[in-house]
Amino acid sequence: MSSKRADLSKRTFFILSGVSNGLAKSMATEMCQNFSEGSVVLLMDRSEESLQEVKKEIEYLERDINIICWLVNSWQEASHDYFRCGLAYILHKYATTKYEFELAFILHNEGNISTHTLVEPQSAADWLSFVQEHLNVPVALNQAFLTAPQFSKTAKLVVNITSTLMIRPFIYGSLLCSCMKSRDMYFRSMANEKNGNNVNVISYSPGILDSHKPQTDLNYNTVDLLDLKLSEKMLKLPRVDVQQSSLKLLNILEEMSFISGHEVDYYDTFNL
Repeated sequence: MSSKRADLSKRTFFILSGVSNGLAKSMATEMCQNFSEGSVVLLMDRSEESLQEVKKEIEYLERDINIICWLVNSWQEASHDYFRCGLAYILHKYATTKYEFELAFILHNEGNISTHTLVEPQSAADWLSFVQEHLNVPVALNQAFLTAPQFSKTAKLVVNITSTLMIRPFIYGSLLCSCMKSRDMYFRSMANEKNGNNVNVISYSPGILDSHKPQTDLNYNTVDLLDLKLSEKMLKLPRVDVQQSSLKLLNILEEMSFISGHEVDYYDTFNL
């Protein structure tokens, strides 16, 4: 597949799923500075407080874009039909001739990828609950996004926030690592399936954020990166500010180019 670039200056319908961590706020504001007037931003999360906080950050930009907050009461009850019906209701209002979208852009940031708590549950019920949030939800939402009739002739961009570190064997992180690896393969496969359908896909690892702290799982195991059996090269990688990481993703999408379906890590190059 050939290298791609994304033009984010178009009238865009932008979905940001998962706004409860610091990375999401920066991603939202940096992306929204590029969209043209008449764009729509749909923020999704199960925290009303986080939704309103990110909405205010976008409003400070004073751009002529519409901001919608979708409170997902429970990721556990979210399904393809739930997302399909909700998205259809919103698009019925905004997908008009006046707001004919030139780009449909979804950024998957669901789950606890950027938090400070490792989750290593022991029961089958806890395992299934975790998989639902970190794997099943993005798949269900993605399918609703891809099949929305209002986007049938619209170029689509799909970005999956992942973690190069978390798709490796990570001590006390077998559950998160297995979900991240499955999620990574899903997006790779989807890119191949949609090749030629004006759908571009990229998985982005934002780097080790400077807010990273030693993590504790439900069994009270405390883990720091320095305690892991990582290469010396990886341990010496610089920590990343959330704005740096957001700008790097923008640079990859608009300037450096990418191959649909591939994963790009912040550390692949330090040039912005």
